[in-house]
Amino acid sequence: MDGILLCQEDAYRWSDTVEVVACEAAAPGRWQVELDRALFYPEGGGQPADHGVVAGTEVVDVGKRGGRVWLTTTAAVPLGTVDATVDGTRRFDHMQQHTAQHLITAIAQDRFGRATTSFHLGQETSSIDLDGALTAAQVQDLEDAVNQEIRSDRAVEARVVDQDAYAALDVRSRGLPAGYDGPVRLVGIAGLDLNTCGGTHVRRLGELQLVHLMGTEKVRGGSRLSYVAGGRALRRMGASTLRTSQLNKALKCGPTEHVAAVQRLLDDAKASSRAQRGLISELAALLGQRLAAEGQGMLHRPEADLALLRGIADACERAGGPQRLLLTGGEAGGVFLVVAPDAVLKQATPAVLAALHGRGGGRGGRMQGKSTDLSGRLDAWAALRKA
Repeated sequence: MDGILLCQEDAYRWSDTVEVVACEAAAPGRWQVELDRALFYPEGGGQPADHGVVAGTEVVDVGKRGGRVWLTTTAAVPLGTVDATVDGTRRFDHMQQHTAQHLITAIAQDRFGRATTSFHLGQETSSIDLDGALTAAQVQDLEDAVNQEIRSDRAVEARVVDQDAYAALDVRSRGLPAGYDGPVRLVGIAGLDLNTCGGTHVRRLGELQLVHLMGTEKVRGGSRLSYVAGGRALRRMGASTLRTSQLNKALKCGPTEHVAAVQRLLDDAKASSRAQRGLISELAALLGQRLAAEGQGMLHRPEADLALLRGIADACERAGGPQRLLLTGGEAGGVFLVVAPDAVLKQATPAVLAALHGRGGGRGGRMQGKSTDLSGRLDAWAALRKA
């Protein structure tokens, strides 16, 4: 099935009656199916493969092998005449994104001298790698120019030429594959661009609806420009509107005040965190001193985390308290800290961990960890004292 594919001849043909000419078992739960004509687009040129249904069986991938187009299906497909349907929503989305790439590429090169070096059509966003940087102002100018061309609704047409005709045309291309000697498919935007391409495209720029450029990042000496087009851009705009409404309600202010409101919340959170750390330090000192004064080695605080337990142990040690400590924090499960001389801790560790249903580790006379059941802490304390 070399040459121009059916899906390239008519990107809007999303269903047809076809002949299944081969069906081969592949990986477990996967079959390779060949049709008499390529209704489904095989992955290539930065554009993902079509999905769909053939003979009632799901098509999950399409690729080329040995010059033939093979569908990957989830079950075996009978040979002979069957109905096939491309996932039209997916196909049209890819048509919008790929045509938008051609338009962005043409304007980026003609107006800003930035050539496209690669293209990737992703599930959520697409990207174009350019051979140089664009400023934020240039990105905005580029977006404005792209959408102005969409409003002009230029025709987008595909045609096939031979090698001689190709050589005589002014084509925006990185060149044909080495050794290729066959018909060349060109995709043109009337009066604006002519490019070699095997992908699927819309008929007119107006079908792109809208293109939004999301910005650039540095990559391999150039820049990567991310964008969304058509339905993706409209869905992104809808999601942004919803988030704005939710933020208006949560922050009790309008969109122009969101940044200032969030900054105030961050400042308040930092101040609260500093105050909390100070209070935790004071609480740890008081509890550690009390343990030392009372000669107690076991303490449980439902609200304690490991930071508080370590602070208590430090304060108890400074005040000359007991050398063996079992400190725990949490409700049914939680955290623990065991303090004891190395030899004692080594001997007691298996029994302590078993009693606490926990896992832990440490060194220097301390072991800390997490417990799934703190109800055995009395047994753990008894094991530590006995060691």
